[in-house]
This record gives sequence, structure tokens and C-alpha cells, in this order.
Amino acid sequence: MTDLFTIEEFASYMKEDVDTSSAIVARRVANGWLLNATGLSDWTAPVSDALFGWGLELAAIAWRNPDGASSESVDDHSVTWDRLRRAEILKAASTALGSAGTPVYSFPAADWHWVAVDVTNATD
Repeated sequence: MTDLFTIEEFASYMKEDVDTSSAIVARRVANGWLLNATGLSDWTAPVSDALFGWGLELAAIAWRNPDGASSESVDDHSVTWDRLRRAEILKAASTALGSAGTPVYSFPAADWHWVAVDVTNATD
């Protein structure tokens, strides 16, 4: 399976050193969310810029907020997460890639007005 991004790209996006095993889990979570939203079974190589961006942002959501909490407070420090952002990303991915493998346009009705040629009585 093609990876959405490398661990080095994820660390660069996060602007911090990342634990490799945790980053791999975050990448797998993002991968699963996107595969589910799009209905695809794998990504094309190279990964498009849209998928790369969606994957990084979803992995960052999974990395920073694995419990899916809406806010967190510790002493005088509080953080509020935008819980709708994940849904926005997945909707955009579904809209852009969700119809992959299915016809996008309508096709004309079959033309049954042709005449069959009888080849059983052909002579040489």
C-alpha cells in the first residue's frame, strides 16, 4: 500500500520531533479515515497533493487528540479543538474521490434496431 506521507514529512508538518511508532499509528488512522470516506482500496503513486494535505492534517488531528475530545484544561492552560475539521476534510475527500470507479456520466440507451446476418446459409 502506498503511504500518504513519510514520517519525516509528518515531523516537518508538526514542527517537532515525533515518536516513530506513534506517527505510524497516526498515519494509519488518517489512511483509514480517508479510505473509508473515498471508498478506494489504495492510493495511486505518487500521492496527489490533495491527498497528501488531507492525510497530514488528519494524522495531526489523530496525533494531537487521539481521544477525540473537544477541549482540555490543565491548571491555567486550556485547548479547544475544532471537532468539525475532520468531518470537513472527509467530506471534501469523499466529494473529490468518492465516485472513483463508478461512471460519472450517463450513457445512451442500447440500440436494438440492427439486423442480424444469417451466417448458417453462407456458401463458398
